[in-house]
Amino acid sequence: MRIFLILTLCLFLPSIGIAQSARPEISGDIAVSATSYGPDHGIGQLDFSFALPLDRSGRLSAEIGAFMYVLPQKRPHETYLALTWDDRLRLGVVRPAYDFVLPSVFEEHAPHLAYARAEYARAYTTTTAMRQGAVPWGLSYTDDQGPVGWAVSLHHAARGGFFSATSAARWQRGLWRIAGAIEGVWDTAGAFKGTNAKLGVAYLREGWSLGLAWLHPDAENLPDALALAARLDVAQKVALSLFGEFTDGGSDDAYGLAASYALSQSATLSLAATQWRDDTGLHLTLTHRF
Repeated sequence: MRIFLILTLCLFLPSIGIAQSARPEISGDIAVSATSYGPDHGIGQLDFSFALPLDRSGRLSAEIGAFMYVLPQKRPHETYLALTWDDRLRLGVVRPAYDFVLPSVFEEHAPHLAYARAEYARAYTTTTAMRQGAVPWGLSYTDDQGPVGWAVSLHHAARGGFFSATSAARWQRGLWRIAGAIEGVWDTAGAFKGTNAKLGVAYLREGWSLGLAWLHPDAENLPDALALAARLDVAQKVALSLFGEFTDGGSDDAYGLAASYALSQSATLSLAATQWRDDTGLHLTLTHRF
């Protein structure tokens, strides 16, 4: 119901003209994937933000958004609702800075694995909202201008029973990109629960790219992992991708290979084969970015 109300607001609020000198903005992506992993054999993924200006300058906005997966029997998600100043300072239910960089290598080609293994790359703040229905209120500050970007955030979830503090940064120079993030988690009594961290480097050339990241999901009680993402353009609209998360001791490895076709500048169709827990899966995924 909350997602339906948010999407309704996104469609109809622009017509009421709250701030005539600034226009609402919406960005994100939506994916629909058929998969051989059961029992549902399908999953949807939605990640979006909608900003509604509240003054003529556009500096003060109301921001609504969501990160969610859609399965036949459930809708695990985190809903965001915040007041925003200058697209930097946010107060309300805000996105954790930890999710600012290094998303799951499975999101584009195998959303089912991105959902099942969200704890490796996503913030504890996000996964606890998805899995347990926590509502983490807080504030964040983001500066994403130029070759250097960074973000910090603080959160408290009475329903969920935790405090968290997260930060992230990225730096790009030429063909190289470096990014990292850290998250500390405490229970409501102040006892420390653990630290999540990730650090990655990528080399991006025209026609191919290669990225590696170290994942440390300590707050989730999971082993460290090395994430790999490689891409090779083999034709004007066709690319091959190799991706995976390889855990310490090999106890929970997952990896795959995908071929993707660019239907347009904003839409991609991909076919992937993955291996996880001695089970081979196929994924046919349509992704649209807006």
